[in-house]
Amino acid sequence: MCELFGMSCNKQVTISFTWRGFIKRGSEHKHGWGVAFYPDGFSACIIKEPKPSTKSPMAEFLKSSNFIKSKIVISHVRWATRGDPYYRNTHPFVRELFGRDWVFAHNGTIDGEIPNPKFYEPIGETDSERAFCLILDRLRELGRNASLNEKVRVIEEEARKFSRMSTVFNFLMSNGEYLFAFRSKGGSLNYTIRIPPHNVIVQLMDEDFKVDLSQIKGKDEVATIVATKEITRGEFWVKLPENRLTIFKDGLPYLSREQWNILKYVRQSPHRVSIREISKSVGIGIDEAVEGIAYLREIGMLVQDSRDAVSPTHPDATFHTNTKIQKIIYTMLDWQG
Repeated sequence: MCELFGMSCNKQVTISFTWRGFIKRGSEHKHGWGVAFYPDGFSACIIKEPKPSTKSPMAEFLKSSNFIKSKIVISHVRWATRGDPYYRNTHPFVRELFGRDWVFAHNGTIDGEIPNPKFYEPIGETDSERAFCLILDRLRELGRNASLNEKVRVIEEEARKFSRMSTVFNFLMSNGEYLFAFRSKGGSLNYTIRIPPHNVIVQLMDEDFKVDLSQIKGKDEVATIVATKEITRGEFWVKLPENRLTIFKDGLPYLSREQWNILKYVRQSPHRVSIREISKSVGIGIDEAVEGIAYLREIGMLVQDSRDAVSPTHPDATFHTNTKIQKIIYTMLDWQG
């Protein structure tokens, strides 16, 4: 299998520390490595090789330099299952759609027969690139002025379809503005949020190397790191929701206005609050409150109270913020305003 790395930030930043830990995993996933980033927010720069990252002078240079600066980064280390270890089969892949470069990297194997794309043609032989082309075909059909919700619906529909044809189907995808992440049933994809004040000592999982984040992160820098497996110790990692598209923008999970309001109300309450209370106080229906709370639970922001004797969708179910990331949630809400 392969491994994925993604980053969303509120400003252009370097990735040398965390990416250093990720790229080390090329010793196991030895059939290729690649990294994509957006120097200008629209066009993607792709650097990749069909060789182990741990034996690459280019990867070594990127690891120790500040060459990569971007708000969004997607990286991949490959263990080939479909398609020989050639450059054309090495992730990430890139295609242009309506004036933006879209980037895609995938972990898993699609077992069923994949249809031929209508517009976007695969260059290599991987199931990953073919799936990417089919997703972009659907986005192209939506038209230039499609809303974010429409794009999310299409990407999620295609992701779930491919997930049903796979044991594992995880991917990261971006258009330079949003980072889209999908974790299939049985798959692994996790995220952690870095938000000021960065007074945390963080150690890499794969080597004896640690830093004080306050020494390398700006006071106005917010970032989310997404990875197949946790890359660091000292940070709280959360599993991404299963079989759902998760979106990140400017370094934070992308939430609807209703979801922000729910999170804000629960945070401000001195005690656990029920779905009924949330619905009334936020000014939304019970069903809408249930849906919003469900997503906030899935991304690790809210927790159902352990004393509840009802299901998490019952109007009397009660919730509080996740104590393990309470400070992050509070700071998130302060930044969101």
